[in-house]
Amino acid sequence: MIKAYKYKLKPTFKQKKLFSQAFGNARFIYNWGLQRKKEEWENNEKKLSCFDLCKELTVLKKQEEYAWLNNSAAESLQQSLRNMDSAYKMFFKTKNGYPKFKSKKNRHDSIKFVNNIKIDYNTNRINVARVGAVKFCENQTIPENAKIGTLTITMDHCGDYWATIVVDDGKGQKEKAEIHEDTAVGIDLGIKDYAILSDGTKYGNPEFLEKGQKRLAGLQRGLSKMQKGSKNYEKMRLKIARLSREIANRRNDFIHKLTHKLLSEYDTVCLENLDVQGLLEKSSHKIANSISSVAWSEFRRQIEYKAEMLGKNVITIGRFEPSSKTCSNCGYVKNNLGSAREWTCPVCGQHHDRDVNAAMNIKTMALSQL
Repeated sequence: MIKAYKYKLKPTFKQKKLFSQAFGNARFIYNWGLQRKKEEWENNEKKLSCFDLCKELTVLKKQEEYAWLNNSAAESLQQSLRNMDSAYKMFFKTKNGYPKFKSKKNRHDSIKFVNNIKIDYNTNRINVARVGAVKFCENQTIPENAKIGTLTITMDHCGDYWATIVVDDGKGQKEKAEIHEDTAVGIDLGIKDYAILSDGTKYGNPEFLEKGQKRLAGLQRGLSKMQKGSKNYEKMRLKIARLSREIANRRNDFIHKLTHKLLSEYDTVCLENLDVQGLLEKSSHKIANSISSVAWSEFRRQIEYKAEMLGKNVITIGRFEPSSKTCSNCGYVKNNLGSAREWTCPVCGQHHDRDVNAAMNIKTMALSQL
C-alpha cells in the first residue's frame, strides 16, 4: 500500500540558499518546457513529449548563458518537466485548467527526486542531491522493509521547508468488510453542525476560520497600509501566513480525528455527493465563506482514503436526491420544505429534525443501491 510520510526540515543558512536556487531553476525549466510545447504546436502543429524536452534540456545546459542550471541536480529539473507534461496531458483529458506559467510570487516552491533517496534516523538527516544532508524533525519512522518511491521538498508560504516521502510498505490492500445495515451510518454534512449521523449524533462545527477571522482581518488591514517589498511588509505577511496555517492545521486535525472515530465505529459510511464548487458560486459571500470554512471536500477525501486503508466501505448517493424532503418513516416527499429546520410529515405524523432525517435517508438510499 502506498503511504506518504511528511517531515519538517531544518536546513542551515547555506542549504536554504541552495534550496532557493534549486526551486528557481525548477521553476524556470517548468516555464521553459511549457513555452517550448506552445511554440512547437503553434508553429509546426507538433507535440513535444517529455522525453524530447529532456533531450533539449541536456543541450540547453551546455550553453554558456544557461550554465547556472548545472548547479541544480539534473533529476530535479527532469522531474519538473515531467510535472509540466502531466499537467499538460491532464488539460486535454479534462478540458479544465490549461497549465499556467509559474511565478516567484507563488511562494509554494518544490523539487522532486526519485533516485538515491537516503534517510538516516540515527542522525535525523535526509540526503538531498546538490544540497547535502539536511536535518529533519522525526515524528514517525518509515518501516525498514518499505520501498521508497519519491522525495519532494517544498517551501510553504511561511518560509518553512518540508520533505514528503512516498513509500510502498509492501502490505496488500485489506479485504473489504461486509455491508450490513447495523454497521452502516449515514452522514449529512452541514454548517451549524459539522456532521449529523443517522443515529441522531451531532458533531458541532468548531468554526476555526470564523474565530480567527477578526484577527486575520486586522493583520490584513495593517498589511495593506505598508510599503510592498519593505521589511515590515514581509514581517506582516509572515504573521498572516502563520495564522492562516494555524487555522488550516486546527481544522485538519479536527477532521482527521472525526474521520478516524467514524471509521473505527462503522464498517460502511454513506455520504451525499455534494457539488461544493457549485454551492460556492451560487451562495452569498457570507454563506460561501462558511462553506469554505467547513472543508467538506477534505472530509470526504479523508474518509475515502482511510476507508481504503482500513478495509471499510464508502457509498455515495446523487446530489439531487431529496434526502431532506423525504420522510424517513413513510417515504412521503414534502416539496415545499423551504428552510425549515424541523417538520412534521402530513401522511404518517412523524416529526423530523431536518438534518437527522436527511442522514437517515442518505443511509437508506445508499444501501438500496446495492
